Amino acid sequence: MRVQSAQPAIDEWVENHREDCIEFLRDMIAIPSATTVGEDEEEIAKRIEAEMNKFDFDEVRIDDFGNVHGVIEGTEDGAVMLNSHIDTVGFGDRSQWTHDPYAGDIEDSTLYGLGAADMLCAMASMVYGGAALASLDERPTHDVWITGELMEEVSEGHAMQYVVENEDVDLERVVIGEASEMNVKRGHRGRCELKIELDGASCHASAPERGINPLYHASAIVERIEELNEETADHDFLGAGTIAATNLEVDTPSNNAVPAGATIYVDRRLTIGEDEATAHAELEDAIGAAEAIYGEDVSATVETLTFDRPTWTGYEMESKKYYPTWLLEEDHPLVQDTYDVVDEVLETDVEITKWTFSTSGNYTMGVAEIPTIGFGPSWEEFAHAADEEVDVDNVVRACSVYAALGLEL
Repeated sequence: MRVQSAQPAIDEWVENHREDCIEFLRDMIAIPSATTVGEDEEEIAKRIEAEMNKFDFDEVRIDDFGNVHGVIEGTEDGAVMLNSHIDTVGFGDRSQWTHDPYAGDIEDSTLYGLGAADMLCAMASMVYGGAALASLDERPTHDVWITGELMEEVSEGHAMQYVVENEDVDLERVVIGEASEMNVKRGHRGRCELKIELDGASCHASAPERGINPLYHASAIVERIEELNEETADHDFLGAGTIAATNLEVDTPSNNAVPAGATIYVDRRLTIGEDEATAHAELEDAIGAAEAIYGEDVSATVETLTFDRPTWTGYEMESKKYYPTWLLEEDHPLVQDTYDVVDEVLETDVEITKWTFSTSGNYTMGVAEIPTIGFGPSWEEFAHAADEEVDVDNVVRACSVYAALGLEL
């Protein structure tokens, strides 16, 4: 491996820039970018762009969508992407935090803050890993893109759809920096967000027989959805699919009226062998359970939700909230190459495992079929949690891993 000869220079560069990398991470944490509560990523994207411009990237720019890219040119065609999303969720109940979510406090080599684990830590490591790679006398085989992706927390893969369809880049491999416990992750379950819209006939609640109450239909449907959760497919590596009713909205003129309509929202987690059509068929089955009781009074339609929020640049694009399952076989060259690099750099026991949650790999691998793998410096259990944390030493070590992956892949 080329990394064996290059690693001393990479490690020396990273160690010399250790403090700068951690300060950059703290700067990003201090910038609100919680797309789940209506914030956007303009300020943090420009902060990342400014950091990249300090180093020897061959190109640094923000695309029309608002994603930020730093590119190290390779000697042959094709490109490898190191990908990190740059938005966060909201901090939730502030009283559950013992640290200021935006302060980036460091205690005993642990850094606390919103986005520390999910996943600004990987963005910092990727920028500095890319900079370490750019400092070498030798060039990578393929172009290496360090990409800060928008809107992942509200629709994972949405921004990557823009990149794949609109950017002039021939992506051959993608490395996602989501929490991996410093291991290699090769896939995860997919998911689909759906709704069932029920029509009723409103009337005064003092004479409910004059109307058609969609809440009763919804009750039968939800009961069947609960049963369907025991009937999903299972997979020996990714695990079983799940289905859950998650919300109910009612269209009613008052609390003294039979509702005119109701909407049931459903979260469907998909394993191997399940897809959007599977989810739709299950919900049609649930509607059938209501029809068996209420007959022709039941009027219901199933729909996959869509996402079309404009980005901070004003760019508009619609995508379905269907995120396919994906999995690379353990003997796939990308899995083995990544494992070999991580093992070589870290000199620790590295595992090949899976994510519990969903990532933008659902688009890069699940839709675009670009071989995708995961390596990140944080732990899944700290994502979306109060006092979100990451180990500072792991952030620094990940810089060396990302530089080596860029060189080797």
